[in-house]
Amino acid sequence: MRSLRTAGAAGAALLMVATGAVGAVAQDADGPVFHTTAGPLTRDQIGDVLAHQHMLVEYGAHPPTAYVDADPEMVYEVIGPWLEEAKELGVGTFVDPTPLGVGRRPDIIKDAADRAELPTMLVTGIYREPFMPEWVYDASVDEIADFFRSELADGVGETGVPAGWIKLSQNGTGMTLTERKILEAACTVAQETGAAIGSHIALWGSSAGPTAMAVMDALEGFGCPLDEQRFIWIHAGVEAGAAGSVTELTDVVGADSGMDYLMAALERGAYLSLDSIGSPFWGGTYADYADNIERIQQFVDAGYEDRLIIGSDTGWFDPGQPAGFELEQVDGVWTMVGDYAGDFSMVPGEFVPAMREAGLSEELITKLMQDNPWSAYSR
Repeated sequence: MRSLRTAGAAGAALLMVATGAVGAVAQDADGPVFHTTAGPLTRDQIGDVLAHQHMLVEYGAHPPTAYVDADPEMVYEVIGPWLEEAKELGVGTFVDPTPLGVGRRPDIIKDAADRAELPTMLVTGIYREPFMPEWVYDASVDEIADFFRSELADGVGETGVPAGWIKLSQNGTGMTLTERKILEAACTVAQETGAAIGSHIALWGSSAGPTAMAVMDALEGFGCPLDEQRFIWIHAGVEAGAAGSVTELTDVVGADSGMDYLMAALERGAYLSLDSIGSPFWGGTYADYADNIERIQQFVDAGYEDRLIIGSDTGWFDPGQPAGFELEQVDGVWTMVGDYAGDFSMVPGEFVPAMREAGLSEELITKLMQDNPWSAYSR
């Protein structure tokens, strides 16, 4: 085990944002709710759901530092119009699944959501190695569980907004011991609170299915079988495009395709989050509307229409401005000009009409946009 190193100013700011003391939030709705920046929402209040989008992420930075000084005014200048357009397209609720480790600023997300008057669900959780905060490596299962427990009960960071669910990530090449420890803590807290567990499991160009199967096996071993505890495989759309998993022969993939692993996950009871739809970041077959409609139809034909979630994983403000996420002032307004520039309109403004044109039923579209996010993320 590594020793806890001095975090410095950036690390101290991270811990202040992530674990600041907050007051308890009153819950006056009966039954499960969506926990959002606008308070708890019932099923008939959520409308269409953007089920996987980010407002602010410091992508790929190790460690992230620029997020600490991110300016809420500048952030809203970039993403505010996207949020307002999403509302005009009928979106009633936004889900921002940004965990610790990727430049999380829940205070800025809440500020943007409040300005746009778009109820937004926040999450608790920890990203995979090597991006997770330093304190996590030496923390016990109980200490990590206490962190999740606090954010689900009292609020994410200093926002006072209870987290909706627990967002994790494991390396697509195999789950590390530290990632497994975090998963155990998540299972413990999920059993207590009824919160779902979602996990980012993906590899560019090959299947991360073996890791996903190992995660589900571990959950069952910890006491969270998928017939009792909701589990969402995040970035399943990336898995769907994989020919097979990595083998010892680097130029030969395994015989089981990404779709084989996804079907196996559905059979075990997992939800699939097809969240690269229309995304300029993911691109290719992962983003293609026709390819995603074909996959959805395959899952529906197999009897799994109730466990599919859709999103586009686009639109975030990146304070570090890596390649593809550059910002410039255009006519005096901060604007994302990089190759990965994408707003929040892909699913409601383009993919939903594409599904209708392809003949998918209104009942199915309602499940994808409302019913399934509700069943996956409410508690």
